[in-house]
Amino acid sequence: MKISKIGLLLLFMFLWNLTILEASNDVFNPAIIMNQETEEQYLYIEISGEKGAKVEVRLNDIPASELITEGENGSGNSFTNVKYYTKPGINTLSVYSLSEKGKATVRLVRYLKGQTTGRGEGETFAEIIVENTKSPIHKEIKLPSKSERWSWIDADVVTDEKSEVEAMGFVKRFYKIMEKSNVDKMIEALDPIINDELGSKPNMTKEKLVQDWTKFMKMAFNSENTYDDINKISIELTPVANGKLFEVKRKDGSLVFRTSDNSVGFKNIIGRKDGVWKFYF
Repeated sequence: MKISKIGLLLLFMFLWNLTILEASNDVFNPAIIMNQETEEQYLYIEISGEKGAKVEVRLNDIPASELITEGENGSGNSFTNVKYYTKPGINTLSVYSLSEKGKATVRLVRYLKGQTTGRGEGETFAEIIVENTKSPIHKEIKLPSKSERWSWIDADVVTDEKSEVEAMGFVKRFYKIMEKSNVDKMIEALDPIINDELGSKPNMTKEKLVQDWTKFMKMAFNSENTYDDINKISIELTPVANGKLFEVKRKDGSLVFRTSDNSVGFKNIIGRKDGVWKFYF
């Protein structure tokens, strides 16, 4: 079964990190109702862009969200769940303008269960506004509630040359696993992500969570997919999370771990812990 791009979006919204994105010439208000699972609060990065704004937003130096609007009058909004990007103590919100034109307002917002995005609800912890500049802006935030110690925090620092060689080897090995639609092996490489999700769902067992991931992964990764030759892909590894992780992309900025027609894609941030490379975002 070939999964559509819309189906893929819904798949990965379900699997882990909920992102709603719209960029157009019309103002967009998705009004996401915060009633998922049994959680009582949700932390989101919201981006509102106009006049052709193009921005990337990071939390603790981890790429979290991007908004690209088209044309001088283009506008749009992006809403991304960033709970797993947080850490105990001081957190840093960063906005990188990808163009000297346009205006974008970025907010780090906490919503309580039952509240909706895009309607002025929620508690804003930080706000950054950028307009007609390519200079990055950073803001430090002390979150009021205690943050969990998510898996990425304890990953190794991987800024040395040996680690980069190891990371590239993992990327190529995993790509071949993906080509073979070996979902069990793919699930193993997602262990940090699954463990973080498990930590936020006290009524869920790991066995059930793995079953859910496996079910939906098998919908997306199957023998009908076609892939590029990994040895012909120009791969770029960019250190993120202050040197603890690598963001993996093709030279053109697209995902490495995707089908040739770009209809199915995978995660793209890896790290190492106790000598083992896995996906963290």
